Amino acid sequence: MQEQIDKLKRMQQHALRDIESLQVQASEEIKRIHEKLDIMAQHAVAGSAWTNPRQLFADIARMSPTEGQNGGVRGPEVVSSPTPPLSSPGEDLFCMIDISGVGDDDRNKAQIGEVRQAIEAAVRTKKEGERWRCAAVVRGARNANIIKVICRDVAELHMVRQAVLETDIPGAKLLRERLYPVKINGANRSAVLDSNHNLLPGVAEVLGQENEVTIARMNWLSDKGNGKAYGSIVIYVTKESDARRLLEDKYFHLAGESARTSMFEPRAKVVQCYNYWGLGHKAFICKEAQRCGRCAERGYHHR
Repeated sequence: MQEQIDKLKRMQQHALRDIESLQVQASEEIKRIHEKLDIMAQHAVAGSAWTNPRQLFADIARMSPTEGQNGGVRGPEVVSSPTPPLSSPGEDLFCMIDISGVGDDDRNKAQIGEVRQAIEAAVRTKKEGERWRCAAVVRGARNANIIKVICRDVAELHMVRQAVLETDIPGAKLLRERLYPVKINGANRSAVLDSNHNLLPGVAEVLGQENEVTIARMNWLSDKGNGKAYGSIVIYVTKESDARRLLEDKYFHLAGESARTSMFEPRAKVVQCYNYWGLGHKAFICKEAQRCGRCAERGYHHR
């Protein structure tokens, strides 16, 4: 009986901490929305005075090569002085933590309030004398096992990611950061692939240094077996500003030779469950009884 009472008290304490966390989060979210509205209002006022404001990543990506002034030929552009923030007023910077692998014994450490306190404590140890707090911490809209830590800028994003790695939450995983794809058209095959149609060792690092970007990964998009000397690739850079610059400059350099850049539009893939053979979900979250892929009967598979 006493154990049940103690358990209920502990649950009540956790609930109170979560409620306090949600209250703080809600107030900060309201403040952040007001700040965004102010920024958008300032941009709207400034836009009437600017002859050529710096465009966002998505705006440049949608622009065709001939779009512009003077009958399709782009005229000289006004140079914008300070580079705008990497995130637009409508875009959040965040890192994601997956707590699905946390065991029952450590589940109390994976509560959203506890995670927030652990991150703030880790950051404050590096910022002595500063009462730093997370901008916001929320659960994933579709997956309750995902915790999103909202950040104010890129520097804070990297700081929070490092703090998450230092927290003691066994089983929790820090998900990879957001990447920005850019398509390269007319890339020299010999600068990217070897004789076995595989990416050259270290090619991402070499091309990243040549173009002054950090390439997290890259893929050859064209048919590797057609023998053509040129094809298309997609690179994934770690910074939105780098992707925006590559699209603005319109060229990407490969061993001294240049290729055109454009927006990468991935083709949508059909998501199919190989347990029930239904569409729209995958087998690891399927709750239906197993079906045979050959005869569609339940409970067995033809070999």
